[in-house]
Amino acid sequence: MAVAPTRPWLPISLPVLDRYLLLEMIAPFIWGLGIFTIIAAVIGTVFELIRRVLDSGLGVAEAGQVFLLRLPSFIVLGIPMAILFGTLMAYSRLSRRSEIIACKSVGIGARRLVVPALLAGLVAMTSTWALNEYVVPASSYQAYLRLKAGIDQPVTPFQERNIFYREFAQRYLQQIFFAQEFDGQVMQGVTILNFGQGLLSEIIAAESAEWFEPERAWKLSNGTRYLLDGNQAYQEVVPFTHQAFTYRRTPLELAQEIRTPEFMSSGEVKDFLGILLQSGDQKRIRTWRVQLQEKRSLPWVCLLLALIGSVLGINSPRSNNAWAFGLSVAVIFSYYLVSFVTISFGQGGILSPFVASWSPKIGLGLIGILLLIQAQRR
Repeated sequence: MAVAPTRPWLPISLPVLDRYLLLEMIAPFIWGLGIFTIIAAVIGTVFELIRRVLDSGLGVAEAGQVFLLRLPSFIVLGIPMAILFGTLMAYSRLSRRSEIIACKSVGIGARRLVVPALLAGLVAMTSTWALNEYVVPASSYQAYLRLKAGIDQPVTPFQERNIFYREFAQRYLQQIFFAQEFDGQVMQGVTILNFGQGLLSEIIAAESAEWFEPERAWKLSNGTRYLLDGNQAYQEVVPFTHQAFTYRRTPLELAQEIRTPEFMSSGEVKDFLGILLQSGDQKRIRTWRVQLQEKRSLPWVCLLLALIGSVLGINSPRSNNAWAFGLSVAVIFSYYLVSFVTISFGQGGILSPFVASWSPKIGLGLIGILLLIQAQRR
């Protein structure tokens, strides 16, 4: 087995074997990252942008900006595919040159041989996490805003109409808050229904409502307060010009946040999920919980695919570039198909958010471990 010369840009503390295997992975990883990112970008945005340019009046320059802003999200998709392809190609090449056999002949087993692949997977995992947390949410949101502006559909940074909020306590409905319009500060056409032990106890209808932070209260203007008795009959009707009510700030927070999980980091998703939990919208809560777990689990795919790619390469001495590319696509397609199904089940309430997001990754891990055990016994 040839020994790679020491490169100053590789950690000099790594053993020669690890440096050699890591060097073998670099070229196919870069090649795979470019190919898979381009494929994902073409499918995910290029066709759409071309259609927007032809049909919606989007300028070519604006389309180019949108493409560049969306590119980090496709790089995140390409990294797991590239690490699978890179490890598969590197270890297959070693198998074809009988270097894997030479290593085994001196007592270096499959478990030791996959260590460099796991190191590469760890680097890819960290890179994916950093991009997904600090780069992709902001760049994707800016791409969304640029696209809307380019086709003359400006996006306001808040929900303008039909703000709806429900609050539950111990499974009982406590409050329904509805506003017809919102200008970013004041809500118009406000109706509030308050309940006690599941029975309607109060109705408040107001012309407008504004949140005052120092008092931590809503100031309602030009309205009427209807109090109901236990028989749901009107007990008292109280008109008012201005009156403060110490209700939750949640309706305002819901109206001010129009982004989806795609445009948020996991920390932002978690914070907004805390607001959603107060609304009692179980369908939306499930969706956001699944997306939060998906953001947390996605980077682990890189490490797991690095393990699978290296073991498949060790066990495939006759493989070539076309075979490696085809197998990479098959593995990735299978993973995303299973992941799509489990995520759909999670959003539908059939599976818990944790199981929906993590089960495909756990499946990849089990497959990798079984393949490694098999390779170690050969």
